[in-house]
Amino acid sequence: MNWDILKDLLKPGASCVITTHYSPDGDAIGSELALAAFMRQIGIRPHIINQDPVPRIYEFLDKDKTVRVYSKEDDDIIMKADFIFLLDVSSWARVGSPSEALRASSAGRICIDHHATNDGIADIDIADATVSATGELIYDMLCALGGEITPDVARALFVAIATDTGWFRFSNTSPHVFQIIACLTARGAAPEELYNLVYEQLRRERMSLLGRGLAKLQSTADGRIAWMAFTRQMFDETGADGEDVEGIIDLLRTIGGVEIVMLFREATDGMIRVSLRSKNDADVSRLAERFGGGGHIRAAGIRMSGDLDEAIRRVVEAARELIESSGEPAE
Repeated sequence: MNWDILKDLLKPGASCVITTHYSPDGDAIGSELALAAFMRQIGIRPHIINQDPVPRIYEFLDKDKTVRVYSKEDDDIIMKADFIFLLDVSSWARVGSPSEALRASSAGRICIDHHATNDGIADIDIADATVSATGELIYDMLCALGGEITPDVARALFVAIATDTGWFRFSNTSPHVFQIIACLTARGAAPEELYNLVYEQLRRERMSLLGRGLAKLQSTADGRIAWMAFTRQMFDETGADGEDVEGIIDLLRTIGGVEIVMLFREATDGMIRVSLRSKNDADVSRLAERFGGGGHIRAAGIRMSGDLDEAIRRVVEAARELIESSGEPAE
């Protein structure tokens, strides 16, 4: 990756806006915080502005509360920015509420992303679908441009990469990932502590919700497809919220014989959010694209309107077609 393209852009005294996709995950938040720290190191004023707040499980990374939840008052910051970083996202639809102001701004836009799908929303695209996480690209950027890997940066990038590789279990875990992790650990990222903070501080409400979901787990195609659905009633009765769903989809991947797993949930905005994961050769990014979503070969997502049962019917049927045609969803 040629990072020299950014050297003329990153000048002391400038200001930038950093944003990511709605419902940010560990890679999104960790990458944003690490990039913001680097911006401050080189004399640039960063503003992290997202549609949604930092999820509870990642709040420990943003101890200074630097991540802003977008409001119309932020438009002035966006309009005055010299450039905008779009991290871990490459479509305006997935940016969400800040997208209108970001598109209207005259600031140069830089996309740093690792998804295969890309709508060309930036002036400078730094994208590589072969890397494990956007956090891996941010690490490479810091190394190439002389950034300091402080303990806070090390922790943020460790969480970014670890969560997007399933804590180094997924096929996107390359030898370079372990080289990066060795460096981050040496610079202050403690794996046991970070694992505990991310995965071992779960709420009882989440467990109640998970129990209800597992009780209604369904499958088809001789067990090659499995799915779970969470209704608004389930959330109301258990006291759980959307953040309590984080990571449940990966639990479904552990079912023996399954090739595609799906998690459907009714969101508070009236939309239906669908998480997709696969094993073997099934490309769920293509399945997601069919419904206006996107992502990776083995991890993708969809945001749909309409009735939950109808959404399940349509996506499950498309998944069956994908499985039966060995990777080619029917049009």
